[in-house]
Amino acid sequence: MNAAFANQNKNEFVYRSLLDAIRRGVHPTGSRLPSERELADQYSCSRITIRHALERLEEKQVIRRLQGNGTFVNGVDPCPSADFRVGLILDSEEDELYNDPWLSELLYGMISAGGRQPFVISLIPVSRTGTVMETLAKRGQELHDYNGFVAARNLSAEEIETLCTLDLPFVLLQNEKLKGSHSYISIDNAQGAYLAAAHLLAIGCRHLFFMLPEQLPQYQDRVKGFQQALREKGIPSGEEDFVLRVGVDDCADAERHIENLLARKIPLDGLLLGSDGCTYSAVTTLRKHGVRIPEDVSVVMWDDFPWVSKVLRLPLTVVRQPFREQIVSAIEILMSQRGSYKPSSIQRIIQPTLIVRCSCRTPNNN
Repeated sequence: MNAAFANQNKNEFVYRSLLDAIRRGVHPTGSRLPSERELADQYSCSRITIRHALERLEEKQVIRRLQGNGTFVNGVDPCPSADFRVGLILDSEEDELYNDPWLSELLYGMISAGGRQPFVISLIPVSRTGTVMETLAKRGQELHDYNGFVAARNLSAEEIETLCTLDLPFVLLQNEKLKGSHSYISIDNAQGAYLAAAHLLAIGCRHLFFMLPEQLPQYQDRVKGFQQALREKGIPSGEEDFVLRVGVDDCADAERHIENLLARKIPLDGLLLGSDGCTYSAVTTLRKHGVRIPEDVSVVMWDDFPWVSKVLRLPLTVVRQPFREQIVSAIEILMSQRGSYKPSSIQRIIQPTLIVRCSCRTPNNN
């Protein structure tokens, strides 16, 4: 990174930090700001950087500088919404945004977060072969146009390094391997799988299979949770015994797996399905062969996406992930770091819940 870009970023940081401090009342209306030298010491930067920030504040009439007397704070609108801008980084093409049920959950969560602390949020859909920086460049933007980011996709090492170098706060919702190093809101995937398996076992299922996308960052955690529930019941829990992996085309792979189980007459009475596509395809294939749900096979779906239940006309038992709580928590972390030069690393783990509906039999009709 060249020196000119780094200096530009530091200018932006000092400007926004001072503006935020004024809005929060750290420097009340009518008060005198510290001198340029004092501010330079406070922000560990040059007096030239401080001068640039003060000039911008003066242009916006946030402050007034009186020669020989110092710099004073004018009255300013305390609402930070126009000045705190969050970028939500998504793993999606632009034309896929409005067909994604997960995004709908995140948007509802952001509406809730916005009711608590005003901010502006922009969606940044990044193609699978692109980067955040390339996507912003195509829109005529740069990273420092934002005050912080929520990453709902796996960021590359280069993207992480760039955000850290620029001292831009960010919160990860993906990147399982990095959750110990950066701010991260994690859903306890192992516990979700454990809850689902334990329920299937409690209602009498003994021939369970777990079908899930192998490319998921949470793959190993989910498998471990499932294994734990099986071990507690004394059932062999080797991954090869119960895991059915699917790829990008989860619908086709799910159909193939079910067809294979039925053709080989492998006992099956419980299914945990790790995606909405898997669920739709697996249930449709079972029904095609006259397999009844829940009488013959009990089904649990990962995530509570209502469209699957509606299309299948089957109220599905689900592992509900708290996506809304996840995004609210991420926004709270970003807002808490406003005005901080060195973003802190905060990790939180939130728990999923099991919602039992008609796709699982009751213990009385085993």
